[in-house]
Amino acid sequence: MNMSKRRIAIRDYYATEFDVDTLTQVIDFSSFSTREFGFVSLNGKFFRNIAFETPDDLQDFLIDRCPTDAYIGAVYDNPPSRKRPIHTLEWIGHELVFDIDINDYDAVRKYVCDCTGAGQVCLRCWQLINVSISLIDETLRRDFGMNDIIWLFSGRRGVHGWVRDSNTFDLDRDQRQSIIDYLSIIKGEDETARVQERKQLKYEFRKRTESTIFRYYLKNIRRKDLVELGLSGNVATNTIRQLKHQDGYVDDNLARSFNLSLARVNKYDEILRRWAPRIDHKVTIDLRRLLRMPTSIHGKTGKVARILDFEDFFDFNPEDEPSIFSDIEEQR
Repeated sequence: MNMSKRRIAIRDYYATEFDVDTLTQVIDFSSFSTREFGFVSLNGKFFRNIAFETPDDLQDFLIDRCPTDAYIGAVYDNPPSRKRPIHTLEWIGHELVFDIDINDYDAVRKYVCDCTGAGQVCLRCWQLINVSISLIDETLRRDFGMNDIIWLFSGRRGVHGWVRDSNTFDLDRDQRQSIIDYLSIIKGEDETARVQERKQLKYEFRKRTESTIFRYYLKNIRRKDLVELGLSGNVATNTIRQLKHQDGYVDDNLARSFNLSLARVNKYDEILRRWAPRIDHKVTIDLRRLLRMPTSIHGKTGKVARILDFEDFFDFNPEDEPSIFSDIEEQR
């Protein structure tokens, strides 16, 4: 892509469409001047340990420098700078953040959709992300009493959940790890991932997980998926027929009948393994982690890392999101 045209597209976005006030929905501006920022320049150089006195200074920087990617980090006792890098400063706090990326589901996406490469994503496999959002959001609210939670599309193939409750801001690494452990349904990665023993999970959380996953699964099921699990052709056909009759609604009778069918072929835990949330633990527990700045541009896709409307999750498809680079690509 022509670098000069790329620069113009980025500059125009930050000058005319970027609204710095939108950041107040995600971060607290009262400590803005001592928060770290990081960027990737047009020539691919990454740099961090940067702070801004005011949000307007940040926007001026974005318009002037036109970084391909912008990141936001923790709050410190003094503004980070080259002469005063973050490792010399006292860490004050950082929002509790959960990172979920469709790439972490590559080992199990083949059971959900027909995407053939890591770079692909579709509305069907995106339901794996929706399951994670639904479970994590409800559990944080019900089991942890967290109420101020924002979900953002990352601009590529994932989402970030930002918890803004003030009592989570200064949680240390171990406390954040304990929350991750609580939310972890599976242990391991890729095909080696296995469902935890039920006694290791809190009862209410386990029941919520099972209920949420099976309802999502049934809403997105195909006959060939049921046959692949080992269910008979008749059971598969009847399940699909009932779903169509109920216009996709999964009532208790259908859920109960389906769960019994899974138990007969010993595939109950297999559905949980495929659909359970896969959270990037490192992002949550790394106190100095830089995260993609809300409402900034993703340098690879040209798509905005925007706040998602919780009511629209079911219909959201990252492939439909516009790119500020689309006009440039069309001219090539």
